[in-house]
Amino acid sequence: MGKIKDVLGRIGRYKYAITIAVFLVIICFLDQNNLMLRLGHRQQKAALLQEIEYYEAVRDSSIERLRMLERDSGNMERIAREKYGMHLPDEEVFVIQ
Repeated sequence: MGKIKDVLGRIGRYKYAITIAVFLVIICFLDQNNLMLRLGHRQQKAALLQEIEYYEAVRDSSIERLRMLERDSGNMERIAREKYGMHLPDEEVFVIQ
């Protein structure tokens, strides 16, 4: 019986430290919104923001190409020839790589 009282006495002395330690374990590892998940979400958010920046740059360049095509029909012919390999019926096309 003396050992039990001794152990309970020690636990009683450190009850606040034990409570804080249990709280931190629950918050860091066991909770639904634990710190590990939060760090993963933060990394995922950073990756998605980079992807958004990439697609915004692609969108801006596409808008610029569209404006060029609307301004000048010569650009339309150039793009059709270069990108899609189109040619006039009486032309021969040689592709050099």
